[in-house]
Amino acid sequence: MVKEFDVLVAGAGPAGAAAAAVLAGRGHRVGLVDRAAHPRHKLCGGLLTGKAMDALALVFGLDEAALSARGGLFHQERGYVFWHQGRELLRGAAAEPFRFIDRPAFDALLAGLAVARGAVPLPGREVVRCDAQAATLTFRDGESLGARFVIGADGANSVSRRALVAAGQVDRAAWKRNLAAAIEVELPVGTGPGEFPRAVRVPELHVGAPCVPGAGYGWVFPGPRGPKVGICGLRREDRDFGAIFLDYLRLLGVRQPEGIALRGHPLPYGNALARPCAGRLLLAGDAGGFVEPLFGEGIFYALATGAHAATAVCRALESGADAGVRGGMDAGIGAAREYEGLLSRTVRPELVWSNRLRWLLFAALQRFGPAPIKGFVGSAPAALAQMVHGRRSFKLLLPKRWEWGAEVGQPR
Repeated sequence: MVKEFDVLVAGAGPAGAAAAAVLAGRGHRVGLVDRAAHPRHKLCGGLLTGKAMDALALVFGLDEAALSARGGLFHQERGYVFWHQGRELLRGAAAEPFRFIDRPAFDALLAGLAVARGAVPLPGREVVRCDAQAATLTFRDGESLGARFVIGADGANSVSRRALVAAGQVDRAAWKRNLAAAIEVELPVGTGPGEFPRAVRVPELHVGAPCVPGAGYGWVFPGPRGPKVGICGLRREDRDFGAIFLDYLRLLGVRQPEGIALRGHPLPYGNALARPCAGRLLLAGDAGGFVEPLFGEGIFYALATGAHAATAVCRALESGADAGVRGGMDAGIGAAREYEGLLSRTVRPELVWSNRLRWLLFAALQRFGPAPIKGFVGSAPAALAQMVHGRRSFKLLLPKRWEWGAEVGQPR
């Protein structure tokens, strides 16, 4: 086993790329591991909120012009539409636009920027085991690599999270109960079989239809090659999500959707881990369950938790506290405390209050129909749009200020 890195980052999506960019920018030796090479497919609506744009600027130095020029950003729109059971419920506009990216190009860009700062790309390495105490990753081919820390950013099906399961820090039943199923397709516009019947420029959210699960929603977003249509809902054994999705496509006017190839993916949907650390392992992004549970926003929370995990590790490495076995244990505890402190001051309150709001609105929708949704959104549309963009909190719409460590956006 070769310990040639200060930090191994498992997963080269937005969370892993953010962590690697912060660490490499501080001069630390970082290995960025992924089982696939970029560009690769990723199920994602591809919507960027204002807070996600702020995170991209801080972590990667990317502004809107750079993101457009270097790949990823292809459309922006201030408007939005809510639908209920196939009928338009309400329409509005936000002061700040929603941006839309092509995820394969976007992910490749972020990983490339982390590599440009000095992270070592390790594609084609499928992780089969993570040892949180020893800070090692073992790959499918039998090779193992070690480091002083590991950041697990390997998605909802995370292998690195199994180390926390083994340590008794993950309630497997609760994780499964709060894991959503998601299906998304990108369709060409047209009137033929399997085509979407209209062009889409304004993002749409669909709620309340029989083919959109009660604790879930559907979306129709602009896509780089045609509308992106998807559903997300909590898993239940009696639900055939493939059949549910085909009914949803029919509701939207898609003819003969049976021939469309469906791609699904699990999505954390209200199950952010209370303790996302063990030993010298920190989990970020989907691996730690950090997805906003009302609208399902994941990109910002991946960027934020990846950067926060890197900040915590930077402080442990730069303090020199991890020398020797005892020092390594103490450094792991210190990094975990630092990381959990950052989460508690920034990300976690939003996830908690978003989850409360999600259940309140879905319960009201099931009992009273669409009136509560229409009243909620229509009561203060400007403030609610600011909430989505991160300018206000999910907690009572209070003004929100996001904390970032000094290490973020300040490469040495």
